Amino acid sequence: MLFHSTKRLCFFLLFTITLYSNAQNSTFITHFEKSKGIETATYDETIQFYTNLSKVYEQISILPIGETDSGKPLHIVTLNPDKEFDFEKIRKNKRILLINNGIHPGESDGIDATMMLFRDIVQGKVNMPKRTVLVTIPVYNIGGALNRNSTTRTNQNG
Repeated sequence: MLFHSTKRLCFFLLFTITLYSNAQNSTFITHFEKSKGIETATYDETIQFYTNLSKVYEQISILPIGETDSGKPLHIVTLNPDKEFDFEKIRKNKRILLINNGIHPGESDGIDATMMLFRDIVQGKVNMPKRTVLVTIPVYNIGGALNRNSTTRTNQNG
């Protein structure tokens, strides 16, 4: 009888852990993926994505580093498996790779790709380069990203 109870408990725990893991991973699907590659995230969605990622994964930090001419903050997002975010300390032992996204409005490929890269690294789907810390400016030209309309970039959705 005890064997069957233990077996049921193990099955229940395994089921719950699997369900939780799948739910956690599905919360980090990008707007690009949800739209099957037709649309891209807005500035606010991009910042919210990284903010949510940083709340779940301690290897990620998101910080505002100043205000832009659009009135919105410019952010940097740092991915460091060692969970160290002091750049003076990081420089002593690692290389820092900066990915600057969204320089020109409407050129969102890097924004979407970097969101997926950071997510895939912290979820263990992609290996992090050794002795490297990744830093991204999620959207550099925030004013341009906020100025979305149907006439500035032909054939672009979102």
